[in-house]
Amino acid sequence: MAIDSHIHLYPPSVSADPLAWAVTQNEPYWLSCVKPSHGKSLQAWKSPSELLQDMDDAGVEKVVILSWYWENHDSCLHNLNWQTEWLAKTPHRFICFAPFNANGGSAALELLKNAFQSGCKGIGELNPPAQGYAYEDPVLAQALELAAAYRAPVNFHVTDPTTHDYPGKIDTPYASLLNLANEHPNTSFIFSHLGGCEPLRNREPPPNNVVFDTAACPLLYKTPVYREFCDKVGVDKILFGSDYPLRVFPKDKRSPNFILPLAELQNGDLSPAEIEAITLQNAKRLFHLS
Repeated sequence: MAIDSHIHLYPPSVSADPLAWAVTQNEPYWLSCVKPSHGKSLQAWKSPSELLQDMDDAGVEKVVILSWYWENHDSCLHNLNWQTEWLAKTPHRFICFAPFNANGGSAALELLKNAFQSGCKGIGELNPPAQGYAYEDPVLAQALELAAAYRAPVNFHVTDPTTHDYPGKIDTPYASLLNLANEHPNTSFIFSHLGGCEPLRNREPPPNNVVFDTAACPLLYKTPVYREFCDKVGVDKILFGSDYPLRVFPKDKRSPNFILPLAELQNGDLSPAEIEAITLQNAKRLFHLS
């Protein structure tokens, strides 16, 4: 069995007409990612029932449904409503991370408290440069301390500055992310997309409260980087994430699934024990699962 620590999911009211949603909610950045003005979109859409079937087909026990990094607090409210509904129906298979935008101020912090009380187990995915606030925002600092109080990990999007350009690519300074982790030592951080592979270029080891997920790595890197990352950072700091239902294998004509990302990881020159740690044990420890 496996746990996927990084997926996204939207209700039919959004997936049926993403342009209408983006215009109504004033979410141009999200639209540029899922429906770019130039080139083919890599975004696919799945329903909760399709998600569960794909999980069963691949032997995925649980998934972490991340919220999007919305530009507006009102969109965060909608996102939390979807998650609350999904959790009520499928609490044993879904783990949800609450949406957050620091520009929402005290309302954003209240949303987080409501989210934790409704069953959410973390915060994110967050991307301050895309959301319109700074990594140094005092409301974000309060949110990170609130996360520590609830033992809730916080997921941050991290961009690799060395990769090719793609719709929605935006700079996420790694030094700013490290500063957050160091300033909030009691908060657990997940840096997505293997932290943009910045730990491979950074001499200093990442703080003890930081782990990394593998979301979208097949799309970003022509050859697997898992072996190198394990050797440099440590296998205990890596979580399997697929970024489902993103088409991370764009040349493959099949519908996005969990089988292909898992297969690439399993063929990445890792031992069976390392694979089990990445796909299951590290997530069980971080999310306090028995």
